[in-house]
Amino acid sequence: MINNARHPKAKAVASVSVLLAMILLAFAIQRPVMLAAGAIISAAYALFHYRSACISHTQLLLFLLISALFLPGIINSYHGLSPAFYYFSTVASFYAAGAVTRHKPEVLMAAFRLVYWGLIVVISIILYEYWDYVEPLGMAITGSSTNAIPSYLLVIQIGLSLCNFLVHGRLPVFSPIATGVIAFLGIGRGSIVIAALIIVVSLFFNLWLIGSISRKRQLIYFLILTSMVIPLVWNAEELIDFFLGLTKLSVGLVDENRLEILREYWGKIEPWTFIFGADYDGTVIESVYLGNPHIAYIRTHSFFGLPLTILAMISPIFVLLCRKVLIAKLVFACFIGLAATRASTEPLFFPTLLDFFYFTYFFLFFRYAHSGSIARRGPESVVN
Repeated sequence: MINNARHPKAKAVASVSVLLAMILLAFAIQRPVMLAAGAIISAAYALFHYRSACISHTQLLLFLLISALFLPGIINSYHGLSPAFYYFSTVASFYAAGAVTRHKPEVLMAAFRLVYWGLIVVISIILYEYWDYVEPLGMAITGSSTNAIPSYLLVIQIGLSLCNFLVHGRLPVFSPIATGVIAFLGIGRGSIVIAALIIVVSLFFNLWLIGSISRKRQLIYFLILTSMVIPLVWNAEELIDFFLGLTKLSVGLVDENRLEILREYWGKIEPWTFIFGADYDGTVIESVYLGNPHIAYIRTHSFFGLPLTILAMISPIFVLLCRKVLIAKLVFACFIGLAATRASTEPLFFPTLLDFFYFTYFFLFFRYAHSGSIARRGPESVVN
């Protein structure tokens, strides 16, 4: 017999899961028609949920002020109509994120979990199909890098972790480990580093900063960590050589190609272009990388100039300035900061369709991260 009380929640989880998956897929395919479709889907979802909402004068003024930050992209003609499209896409993503976070964190957590494990299944199939290739995850989508798919998983992982924190009061550990394994198999440096930091941050908050964890569970975590760390330290040199040899970390953390991109773009900066952004003409971004700067903040600056670039770079700090409980501010600042850091070596956000997820992180914080919203942890929360 179907429980009627659970039916609305199941329907909400299904609808949110479909929205998350569609936006992620539209971005991952990296075709103009799919990017446009993703923006339209976001706009339609937002319009449907806000169709009867009243807009105050303050909200309208704030909207106009933020829209003014996009004017440099309209003024310069470096990228044709792309800045206008990305303005529409960003607005649609923002309001879609606001609409989807009207659902309770429990619904959002279930939706993120479904999309996360669905993506894990897809990645497993890709790895099986292309295992004999040097970069198997780079073969799935034409023109995509080996870092792309693990990066998408990181975006979903951060959403899942933050929802889990709001619902259970602590962070998942098993899914970050799975994300770390996928990042390792993807062999890209950026994804491996961020995935490892997510694991460390999750364990740190669970063990030391969330005071209601039982002593028994602390002891269990400590013993597990000790049993892992001792053999790692004992065989550190051999393991490091083995690990580096299988990934792009073998060439170091400093990416010379991205440094060259940064140097050449910086060479085009003068007073006007510093404020309004520079084009890619005469740089490796145009001649070698076909207009992909591989650094989100260069892309933001080139499209929309300095104001939006600064806003994107400092955005994780905003959660620290609000009157919320300290633990919530620290958790959200860390995870949003990790997302922003990943964008420094991959154009995942600012502006892209994945801004929907970035805005969702903030809406989750401002709507639900207060002293009354963080429930006591259940025994199942750590395995999500």
